[in-house]
Amino acid sequence: MDRAENIKKYLDQEKEDGKYHKQIKIEENATGFSYESLFQEYLNETVTEVWIEDPYIRQTHQLYNFLRFCEMLIKRPCKVKTIHLLTSLDKGSEKQQQSRGLKEIKESLSNHGVLLEVEYSSSIHDREIRFNNGWMIKIGRGLDYFKKPQSNFSLGYCDFDLRPCHETTVDIFHNKHTKKI
Repeated sequence: MDRAENIKKYLDQEKEDGKYHKQIKIEENATGFSYESLFQEYLNETVTEVWIEDPYIRQTHQLYNFLRFCEMLIKRPCKVKTIHLLTSLDKGSEKQQQSRGLKEIKESLSNHGVLLEVEYSSSIHDREIRFNNGWMIKIGRGLDYFKKPQSNFSLGYCDFDLRPCHETTVDIFHNKHTKKI
């Protein structure tokens, strides 16, 4: 019991000092990495604001990934009031679809008392998620690390824990002072 308490104190100090770092390697075709599985231990009742930087919230499946992430934030014990999204603007024929999809997500979140602020950047490249409780998660592929389901009626279509993933790396840090976009 003393050892467990000492480990907890050590980890708390590492977080306080901004030195905490955990890395998760998601192998090609691995399963069990839904947003809930990946983020649940970093979400608690103190989370009221979330910043997402992901240049690829443009195509339909990417919009659905973002929507699924937002749903997770609403279901969790956190009390999210504001979500900030920084993404790139689709310049092709999908521009209207992106704009319409984000508008619908914004309206839906508003019905749950959550404000979605969307900004666009033509130079954004890195992907990052920050919670106002100090946790910062960097996913090499952003929210788009799931493979396309084999069919509309295959396992993993609805439950992302059963969905095969693309290979990617997830880096998790804790920083006492989370910067705003």
